[in-house]
Amino acid sequence: MIKALIHAAGAANFGYALYYDLMFVHLPPHLKGSGNFAAMSAFPGKWKFLTVWNMVLQLVYHSIALLNDVAGTNELNTKRQSWIQKFRDSLFAAWAFPTGIFVSLSFWILYGIDRALVFPKEMDEFYPNWLNHGVHTAPILFLAAELSSVPKIYPSRSVGVLANLFFSISYLLWITWVNSVSGVWAYPILEVLNNVQRAMFMGGSGIIILGFYFLGDSLNKWRWGKADTKTASGKGGKSAGKSKRKNK
Repeated sequence: MIKALIHAAGAANFGYALYYDLMFVHLPPHLKGSGNFAAMSAFPGKWKFLTVWNMVLQLVYHSIALLNDVAGTNELNTKRQSWIQKFRDSLFAAWAFPTGIFVSLSFWILYGIDRALVFPKEMDEFYPNWLNHGVHTAPILFLAAELSSVPKIYPSRSVGVLANLFFSISYLLWITWVNSVSGVWAYPILEVLNNVQRAMFMGGSGIIILGFYFLGDSLNKWRWGKADTKTASGKGGKSAGKSKRKNK
């Protein structure tokens, strides 16, 4: 039951946050094209921001996880997993956990250093505080709850790393292409860096996201132990039999 509640709440939070952000949060006319807000009004709108990509990703993940609660398994046995669980676990490992943690931590760290780099004060007049937390704080909270409540089997190291790098490189190529078309960078911090610094910042961000992949893998093993090929079958989103989990 607790798993289903987490996933339903996560899907509701990110689904509504995405809907509200896209439909009701608009840049006031007097701020369009000015200073830090040039990126917001430039092509292709909000779809250049990793926070929006992450909202979609977290919505998809929690929806798949909720489906697994109803019709899948929660096994630590690679031979007993349903295909839904395999997809859920791989999505969590390679994309949902690393990206969500990165979005939450990078936003609030940069916000603490200089909020103008990620969330200028002028945004307070049209971007609700509850939405800011729903977008930037909720990911790390839901992922922490997920990690502590739902066992995962990570994909092979090579598959997980390649999938993680594919996502990061795809996003970095996307915002670079957007800059070539619109002339603006997605984030103010990229505007103040030179080409070498910008490349280092982007590469460093990709390495950090990859590091969060390994962090998730380590935390999952610490919480649940390694997969047990002798585990009995489980249906309906419930793990049956006893896995080699770490006793807590």
